[in-house]
Amino acid sequence: MEEYLEFAKNLAKKLIKDAKINESPISLQRVIEHLQNSHTLYVQRADFGTEVSGLLVKCKSVDDEYFVIGFNQNDPWCRRRFTIAHEIGHLLFDHTCKRGGEDAGDNEREADIFAAELLIPTILIKKDFAKTPNVPELSKLYRVSAQALSIKLGDARLL
Repeated sequence: MEEYLEFAKNLAKKLIKDAKINESPISLQRVIEHLQNSHTLYVQRADFGTEVSGLLVKCKSVDDEYFVIGFNQNDPWCRRRFTIAHEIGHLLFDHTCKRGGEDAGDNEREADIFAAELLIPTILIKKDFAKTPNVPELSKLYRVSAQALSIKLGDARLL
């Protein structure tokens, strides 16, 4: 189990490096533009009500395959960022919808770990937390919720 979580973190680190991002906040626009070199990918806002934060849809036409990430436009801004990062994780892991399946929980956890590392890279948060050990301030810097940042700080053994 730990092995696939480490793989998720390493994949996020590689994506950040390949997209030539080296400072916070992580630009999802740059990440998406980088991914569009290898995937036909669209990101769309949608009104999912209160039940769904986002989804990844794989579409096939006669000649083409493309992906659409939908995110809930009603969610707070920082939640939308996490949702998009999470769905990018599903794309890169080639997760398919397995509603109620055995792998569904593992796939969601893997995408969450990927999203957290993508938006709050361990290497950057360690430096920033040493300078500014203030969760509300750092959550604004990283453009994530205080809850997401606190979880990351705990996982990185900084709290």
